[in-house]
Amino acid sequence: MYAVEMLNYGEPTVLVDNLAAAMPMIKPKQVLVKQRATAIDPYDVKFRQGLMGTDKAIPLIPGSSVAGVVVAVGAEVTAFAVGDRVAASTHLKSYAEFVPVGQSLLAKIPDAVSDVQAAAVVLGGQTGYQMITKDLAVQPRDTVLIQGGAGSVGFTAIQVAKWLGVQTLYTTVRGQAAAAVVQAVDPTLQVIDSQTTSLQAAIPAGVDVILDTIGGDTLQTSLAVLKPTGRLVSLVDTMADSRVTMGYLQSNGTQLAELLALVAQGQVIVNIADTRPFNAANVRDFQTRQHVLGKLVLTFD
Repeated sequence: MYAVEMLNYGEPTVLVDNLAAAMPMIKPKQVLVKQRATAIDPYDVKFRQGLMGTDKAIPLIPGSSVAGVVVAVGAEVTAFAVGDRVAASTHLKSYAEFVPVGQSLLAKIPDAVSDVQAAAVVLGGQTGYQMITKDLAVQPRDTVLIQGGAGSVGFTAIQVAKWLGVQTLYTTVRGQAAAAVVQAVDPTLQVIDSQTTSLQAAIPAGVDVILDTIGGDTLQTSLAVLKPTGRLVSLVDTMADSRVTMGYLQSNGTQLAELLALVAQGQVIVNIADTRPFNAANVRDFQTRQHVLGKLVLTFD
């Protein structure tokens, strides 16, 4: 099969075409998915750079988002059948024509959702959904701050919080272009440009809940507006404060299905910046783009 392999950890040049990659074998609880679309996620870039560890044997097939059609099922698979359109976040192996995926990670793609949309939300979108609904357990009465609302995690988190009924919702962005992107999904959203406005000045009363997708100094500024009884989840850093916990995606097919249903209903909009055919050159190019507003997605013929 055709795949993009990673020959080593390092620069984008380690990503190369392999026209004769081995066809994957599926285990009893896995399905084999013929890929239709895969997205570029920050996780993919960090993994290539070795920032997620360097313990995986190389060469390997990287890539973390799957959207395609089931072409084979393992003997113990009960919820999926050949022909089903499915999506999942696998953390590896998605830069290939065929991907083995555990059934617990999979969700069926609704008819109203495209393969490109599905690929775009399986990692960042699923993370945002999971942080708001599970880790932070946001309630309608909560006042909420999303740090980094223009990113894929924050962009979904904003919309999920609104869907849950949150009335007082803030988000931070950098620059007018990013502000316009998030304002478009909800004109009532209170958008704070972190380049020009102090967080404490913008939110003098503080908030109950914060999702911090940025980390670093941003975590400190987040704590400055978090109420004493508040709760904060950071996807990047943590600190010795009882209100702060570290968040990370735990891929879950049931929760992904819930998110895809919201996309199908129009409750969650998917922001696509660009699509290109799947090949190593386009993977390398997309992985080097910075400050992109929206997802970069590669499609398979």
